Amino acid sequence: MKKGVIGSIVLFAAALVLPLSLYAQDEKPLSPGWLGLESTVGILDKAIADGKSQLQNALGINISGFLDTSYTWSSNHPRSPANISGRYFDKDHDKLVFNYFHVALEKPEKDWGVGFRLSGDFGRGGELLREATLWGSRLQDEPSAELREAYLTTTIPVGAGLGIKGGLFVTTLGTEILPNPGAYNDNIFRSFLFNFAIPLRHLGVLVTYPLLKSLSLNGGIVTGWDNPRDNNDQPSFMAGVGFTPMDMFSLVSNVIYGPEQFDNSGNKRFTMSHVATIKPFDPLALIVEYSYGHEENASLGGTRDASWYGLAAIASYAWTDRFSTALRGEFFKDSDGARLGGSFGGAHADVTLAEVTLTGSYKFTKAFLGRIEARQDWADERFYKKGSSKADKNQTTLAAQLIYTF
Repeated sequence: MKKGVIGSIVLFAAALVLPLSLYAQDEKPLSPGWLGLESTVGILDKAIADGKSQLQNALGINISGFLDTSYTWSSNHPRSPANISGRYFDKDHDKLVFNYFHVALEKPEKDWGVGFRLSGDFGRGGELLREATLWGSRLQDEPSAELREAYLTTTIPVGAGLGIKGGLFVTTLGTEILPNPGAYNDNIFRSFLFNFAIPLRHLGVLVTYPLLKSLSLNGGIVTGWDNPRDNNDQPSFMAGVGFTPMDMFSLVSNVIYGPEQFDNSGNKRFTMSHVATIKPFDPLALIVEYSYGHEENASLGGTRDASWYGLAAIASYAWTDRFSTALRGEFFKDSDGARLGGSFGGAHADVTLAEVTLTGSYKFTKAFLGRIEARQDWADERFYKKGSSKADKNQTTLAAQLIYTF
């Protein structure tokens, strides 16, 4: 991290901690735990919450954020560079990585009739997010800071209310997310579907409408996949539907269609994702995702159309209000090398990946979360980098993570 970034972090943290007040709302405490840190870290939690409350009242905006650091290890010991194959945001082998100092500023619509959200990432996560956009298209080391979202919102009083969001925002496709304060993925390592099947962000306009209490629609026009600026003078179009007939079940489907190749408006890409969430009883949650993509003239070598698809399932169970586990299994098939063809280990024109991940999470306090994880990856080809020049059909990875939310 550069000195300027570190200085910004220190100043912002000081602004939250120093102006203490008594306005923080009391919440139900966690049950007693052997590893509970309420008597130590809990004091810091209260100081930050009190200071943040006073700052929010003074500015009239909501402030939130988190810090995230992790360690990742691979049995394949990749070298030169030490990047774990099949990963994007969690690819650094045998390194303690500062992933995020994330800050989000949000203004509700109620005061002005127009709201906004502005959020940014400082750390390794910001670097990698920037590399995934045209800002970082040269595949070189990027600055440790990135603007994640910047958009305005308003609601037109038509029927139940037509919501409009315009600017830079995260995608509506898929299950997993770019982590937000208090909203994190069930697992540390991202899935293949998150990394390769769907986009991350869009620049454009998205309209939503609650057709029924249990049914909502959305549609929009954007510059494309992860493009903060247009790369081919043609937009892409998004559409989606959310269906929640009961508290224990919901289904969300989204699609995006348009040209995504640089300086080419003829070859179209179509991608869809369907996510079902099932909660049969309170501590247990099940999520199933199916994603599919097709692109014209996008195969390895660009001589024919390409397609990719995958299926993932996640089961999470909260054993107590402090301890939970999550188990994920998935497979991803890149039939024509469009998504994985340039990966280490040769030209993969047709490869299938699979993985199983087990995660344990523990809340030391309400704001301080620790997680450990084990993951096993497989492939039907020698896809995973091993050492500096070899490749293997499998790899085992371990990770530990600490997250502090404010």
